[in-house]
Amino acid sequence: MSNRIVNGRTGLVLVLGAMILASSGCSLFRSKTGYELSPESRPLEVPPELSAPSSDGAMSIPKVGNAQRAATSGAFTLEDSPTGAFGRVGIALERIEGVSIKERSQLLTVYTVDYKGEQVLIRIAPHGDGARVSAANTEGKEVVSGAGATLLATLQQRLK
Repeated sequence: MSNRIVNGRTGLVLVLGAMILASSGCSLFRSKTGYELSPESRPLEVPPELSAPSSDGAMSIPKVGNAQRAATSGAFTLEDSPTGAFGRVGIALERIEGVSIKERSQLLTVYTVDYKGEQVLIRIAPHGDGARVSAANTEGKEVVSGAGATLLATLQQRLK
């Protein structure tokens, strides 16, 4: 083979290699498009007032000495199983003057009663080895005053 053919093939291979390299997407041969510096691609900057912790004291934890005590609910425990306590509470409720039992749910261990114009839920729940008897209003919050608290105190006197 002649030197000229070899040089021609080598040149052709080099030209084809350069063309393939140029069209392959190599970033060395591409120019910048301008999108690299657009505001949308810059990193997010958080204003200092949003990144610094709040110092207004709204989220501070109060000291234990200044904490107000919550009102006690008047709930009490019986040394009986919840099922046994449910029966005992039912008998005691039937014997208290002014109590009208509207609903009984042994499965939920709850009595719905009317007493002195208020509707009260008497709930019996497991508590350790015994049962806890409590009174709640129709929203489910434990009562701390009014007819519900009076009824619960009367129940406690009768059952203890």
